[in-house]
Amino acid sequence: MNKPVNKETYILDDSIAFELMDLLKAKARHFIQLNEYVYRLFDGQSVVTFTTLANDIQVEMIKGMKL
Repeated sequence: MNKPVNKETYILDDSIAFELMDLLKAKARHFIQLNEYVYRLFDGQSVVTFTTLANDIQVEMIKGMKL
């Protein structure tokens, strides 16, 4: 049976989001730049997507995934 998926979305200032991205890159198995506005990190159980907005960055974290 699949575990429930836990999804969280945050809107962060650019500098804070890029600091978070650098920290998460160290733990991630895969780091993918989908285009110039979207980056995605995988660690085997979670997916974190960084999407550039007009003045901020949206960070979407999905936990509990089996890839």
